[in-house]
Amino acid sequence: MMRKTNDGRSPAGVLLPSAAAGLLLTLLAMLVGAVLLHRRVLPENGTAPYALAALALGTLLAGWMAAKRAPGRKLFWALGAGLVVFLVLLAAGLLLRAQPIDLVRTAASLLCALAASALGGFAGANMRRKKQYSHTKK
Repeated sequence: MMRKTNDGRSPAGVLLPSAAAGLLLTLLAMLVGAVLLHRRVLPENGTAPYALAALALGTLLAGWMAAKRAPGRKLFWALGAGLVVFLVLLAAGLLLRAQPIDLVRTAASLLCALAASALGGFAGANMRRKKQYSHTKK
């Protein structure tokens, strides 16, 4: 009996689930921040640092997941997942705002996203995987 194996994953199979999970975590953290801001627990001047922290948390998860799923060159996959999360959020922000963007804040957000996804990639690449044993009869 022949076994079909596909050890390599497609780029979409690595990036899309990782970026989707990172994007969902980022949006969930931003929702929590909006509730805290509405209840006046979070001061208004803490909005920008909290948004950066939410972005870093989401891209950290995206980088970690991409590094765990990637067949090789795990850091590049992690950076790609973080970049996808950043670009989706940037596109959504540009579509919803009629104002011009602040290039300094955008660059700071990009650097934060890439740094967090690189950290997630290092963590995901260096974690041990469980050994998978074949339970086939001979």
